[in-house]
Amino acid sequence: MADTIYLDDRATAPRLTVLVTTDQKEGASETIETYRSHLDALEKAYEFIVIVNAAHSGQMAGLRRLSQGWPELTVLGQQPWVGEDAALAMGLRRSHAELVLLMPGWPQVDPADLPALFDGLKDNDMVSAVRTTDPKRGWQNWRKGLFARFLMRLFGSAPSDPFCRTRLVRRGVLEDSANFGVRQHFLPVIAAQRGYRLTEAFMKPASSAARSDARYVFKPIGHVRALFDALALFVVLKFLRRPLRFFGAIGLPIFLIGGILTTILVISRLFGDTALADRPALIFSVMMVVLGIQIIAIGLVGEIIVFSGARALKQYDVAEIITTGHRATGTERTENSAATGRRKATVAVRTPEVPRQKT
Repeated sequence: MADTIYLDDRATAPRLTVLVTTDQKEGASETIETYRSHLDALEKAYEFIVIVNAAHSGQMAGLRRLSQGWPELTVLGQQPWVGEDAALAMGLRRSHAELVLLMPGWPQVDPADLPALFDGLKDNDMVSAVRTTDPKRGWQNWRKGLFARFLMRLFGSAPSDPFCRTRLVRRGVLEDSANFGVRQHFLPVIAAQRGYRLTEAFMKPASSAARSDARYVFKPIGHVRALFDALALFVVLKFLRRPLRFFGAIGLPIFLIGGILTTILVISRLFGDTALADRPALIFSVMMVVLGIQIIAIGLVGEIIVFSGARALKQYDVAEIITTGHRATGTERTENSAATGRRKATVAVRTPEVPRQKT
């Protein structure tokens, strides 16, 4: 059984949810403890939810001791551990506040700069932290810039610091973005593609003493997974409702090349002395024609599937209605998603007042 420590019921509803997900074997309790004084200084009622791998008994023991003197802290031990995306979804279901602060379980930014995130939120939906450049970490800066350019090339927008997990986001936006089931690096990209307003706030990186305890470990497999996650997310965001465009862009060139090569070979046989019996090029060109047709057919099947479920797919959400002459009904104020059963954000309706004329 996973160890679970729940929050006691409080009279004051939290205005902020701090959410931390980590698969570390140790060190999370020390990092989380450094957040406490800075969160208290915000003077906001908050709840702190930490989701960790329950298999790491040492980590759970340290968090259990920390929670005994911290009533706002809730520790959730997930067993088995199926990834941080699933942990994020679980923590989001147990949260209550409309503002969610995502933070890593290791030292990444200076928590004293947390007010900068709240200053940047205002009229925006998500604020991502951008660590100021550290000249001593050349490899990290190069890796960060390369991944940001890759995301920019795919999606047209990317966070300046994609590996920084410190973000302040509205609950509805996080619910919409986290449903794609990808790692937290892509949350700003998904939110931007979904039409939400994003901004960034500069924060100082964690102190050298704190970072020395959390030594960076290069994981090539993790980078490969991030690459495939980005490609999968690109296909889902761009071609989920138009699969024929994706498969057609691949199958049509293959079909045309195969058709042209086959036509050239047939013409050379009909009007020339070229034999086709011992020409592997003919087999290759015909296979390209067949392969192109098959790929296009997959796209057509996908279009049929999407069309059959088109009523359950919600392509957009109404952000604001400006109308004149009548007051909005309850159905106009709340958009409900039939596909996911998720309550959407409240729609703001503005009814301008008509000036009265004197008689």
